[in-house]
Amino acid sequence: MSTLLDQLGALLARFDDDSYVALANRGLVRRARKDLDQQKVDIIEQGAAQVVVSFGAQRIRFDHRGPAHAQCDCPASGMCQHILAAAMGLQQTLQASATQAGQTEEAAADPLAPLQAALLAMSAAELARHAGKAGYRWAWQYVQDLEPENALVISGGQHLVLALQRPRFTLRYMGGGLDALIADTELAQIEKYRVAAVLAFQRAHGHELTPPEPTARQRTQALDLGMDHALAESRDATLDESRARLRASLRRILAESVELGLAHLSQGIHERYSTLAVWAQGAEYHRLALLTRRIADHVELLLERAGGADELRLLNELSIALALVCALDVAAAQGAAPRQLVGRARSRYEASASLELFGLGAQAWRSPAGYVGLTMIFWSPAEQAFMSCTDARPQAQRGFNPIARYKAAGPWAGLGAPAQTTGSRIMLEGAQSNDAGRLSANDSASATVMPLDAASLVQQLKPWESWAEVFRARGEQPASLLAEPDPMRDWVTLRPAKFGEARFDDARQTLVWPLLDGEGHMLAAEVPFDEYSRHAIGRVESLGPSELVPGTLVIARLRASAQGGTVAEPLSLVRSGAGVNCVDALHFDDAPQQGMASALLDRLKRLVTSRHAPMQEATHLSTAARAMRELRHELQRQAERGTAPENAEPALAVLIQHADRLADAGLTAFRAALDRGGSTGEQLLRANYLCLQCERLMLGESAGQP
Repeated sequence: MSTLLDQLGALLARFDDDSYVALANRGLVRRARKDLDQQKVDIIEQGAAQVVVSFGAQRIRFDHRGPAHAQCDCPASGMCQHILAAAMGLQQTLQASATQAGQTEEAAADPLAPLQAALLAMSAAELARHAGKAGYRWAWQYVQDLEPENALVISGGQHLVLALQRPRFTLRYMGGGLDALIADTELAQIEKYRVAAVLAFQRAHGHELTPPEPTARQRTQALDLGMDHALAESRDATLDESRARLRASLRRILAESVELGLAHLSQGIHERYSTLAVWAQGAEYHRLALLTRRIADHVELLLERAGGADELRLLNELSIALALVCALDVAAAQGAAPRQLVGRARSRYEASASLELFGLGAQAWRSPAGYVGLTMIFWSPAEQAFMSCTDARPQAQRGFNPIARYKAAGPWAGLGAPAQTTGSRIMLEGAQSNDAGRLSANDSASATVMPLDAASLVQQLKPWESWAEVFRARGEQPASLLAEPDPMRDWVTLRPAKFGEARFDDARQTLVWPLLDGEGHMLAAEVPFDEYSRHAIGRVESLGPSELVPGTLVIARLRASAQGGTVAEPLSLVRSGAGVNCVDALHFDDAPQQGMASALLDRLKRLVTSRHAPMQEATHLSTAARAMRELRHELQRQAERGTAPENAEPALAVLIQHADRLADAGLTAFRAALDRGGSTGEQLLRANYLCLQCERLMLGESAGQP
């Protein structure tokens, strides 16, 4: 056997069906397999540079790079079924020859070790030659912007599988040079993504990455490869000056809002926030613009005395806005602002390979900004993550009803309605997704709906059974409040040991449904009342013991409660023994019919359960957590009432007392923050931000669990 055939044999041994699908598509692979059953592959020429095989009337040429660069003499351009069939046939022939010759020692060794060594040995010069200097610069910055723990998912048995999340795509490496990295979807400028994957792989293995060569222009416009991963720096002195004045104006109004008192805000304050939001958008501070616009909407709700207004939530938003402004001040002094601080003008959707999705239900909603929409939630077994698809319109647009949208056609070709996705297995071809796990509602994608049984779904979902572990995992997410938001991480699957009786809180206009784990800890599932949640509230209130059998799962979104701590917003139930149609969409599905005897029995069981069910707190508050809660209450009281100049010193003295108690418990940052000086409003917001940050770092946002 020639040396080239040895190389081809080692390369093809690492190919499986998924590798061939990445080269072409699933349909072409099926046709190639069928053709291979009817025709034989013969080696007709072998040399040092190429191997030629025949497959029917076609001649296919292979070199050391394998099937990805093979050439066929058929009229088809690119990858064809003849190349696939020839590669599969040659793979079988060479493996049979190796078995007959007794060459099995290499197979017993780790097949991934030489592939890992090859990627780690690739130098910066080699990577720059593949993608060009500009492409290497882009790839290096791309990797710098990724969180190390979530930058790259490395897997594979026969070959290396490198999965990147922004955009979502997978590269497979069976050996060879950089051009042997096979992507599972078409990407423009694939070379820079290959280099980015190799750099991320090297960083994951502890290698220090070589920075790109400096250029004459140190501004990100020189990259001109898309601003999605570039540093958003100032373009000229005018923009720098505008941004500096914007940051100063925001610091003033944030402090003034607290000093005036959140219960005493005026229409003028609302107009100033609205103006600053427009200014921030023009200054290309996209994240700051979004946050300022949300604050303006919240102030408007307070002025209208709307039910959704909440001074504590507004105080938290003001605190995060001040922290973001301070971070941008520091970044501007250093000459650049990271993308996670600046944000992007709009989400960018990238093409993905075919996706397998499990439909978990849908929810209609209305945003404070005046949009209404329908969001479908899915579980992706391949990525082990939740994904969503939203169809939304401005509320002023007539003819769009998000509740009726659940049973209307689309959004993808082949899908009769979003209702068909609930409890079904969806194979989505031509999908587009963004960094946050959102799927595009573009009808260019096509969906195939298949039945889904409860056993397969429950096995994939991997539900949480301990609320303490849920909070611990939530606390292990990116610790900084200024980290890029990832809303799909808030979705969880819960398996309660017991279900408490749901009660409607008239004062808060919220349904509260206790969920208890095996240790008796309680996590409150809450559904605020509005026209879109009316059905879900009625469904939860009507749930009886016969519907909440042991093993019932709750699909829910975790969020911070206005009263402190974490609550869950239930979306649907998954009944483990229900066979098909195992998902109960609480916002849309009707309650199952019950006979008179069953309904009476459920009612009696509910009375007994509500009388004797134990409800314990999910966490026991430590001394530090108790002192932090007291400080939070004092901060909220002062923020609501305001801190007039004549009361500034007494108010600060009270905060210092709380900070001293926290220092005795080991948290000295609060006293240091208050000693930094500044206006009373800034000091108050700074202390509140530290409370929020410490709750996330220490207790996974469950410090204030009621």
